[in-house]
Amino acid sequence: MALKALLLGMKYLFKRPYTMLVPEKEPPMTTEKTRGRHLLDMSKCVGCRMCQMVCPADAIKMYKVEGDFKQNPKKIFPGIDFNRCTFCALCVEVCPTGALSMTDITGWYMTTTDTRTNLRSPYDLAAELAKNEKPDFRVTITKQTFLYQTKKRG
Repeated sequence: MALKALLLGMKYLFKRPYTMLVPEKEPPMTTEKTRGRHLLDMSKCVGCRMCQMVCPADAIKMYKVEGDFKQNPKKIFPGIDFNRCTFCALCVEVCPTGALSMTDITGWYMTTTDTRTNLRSPYDLAAELAKNEKPDFRVTITKQTFLYQTKKRG
């Protein structure tokens, strides 16, 4: 048996490596409950740091942002490191104002080898909401989603 395994290993030892490339022909499959990239509504965020405290992967850091935000006198907003994020949506659930939500943007739309590009600042998280054009994603997880599911179970 060991000889058989050794012969099999020798067979592949001298062959060229085979890498199958994944084509970008169709987008990844998503559902109405897909947990993907986050969105931040900066007009709702009060800077309470609840999202940062509840994050099990320590993927959320608070950043000081310049601007006039009456609801957030400390002017601190969450930024998310998607290399660390587990997409558990605890930050969305715990947000008292519903400022954070999740979209169905997943897969190779978020994949990169540059770790700096997966660190999203508050402005990056809010940029999709600021666009006036029709979005190419759908919001899937919000604070209201969790409230509805809790009432449905209870």
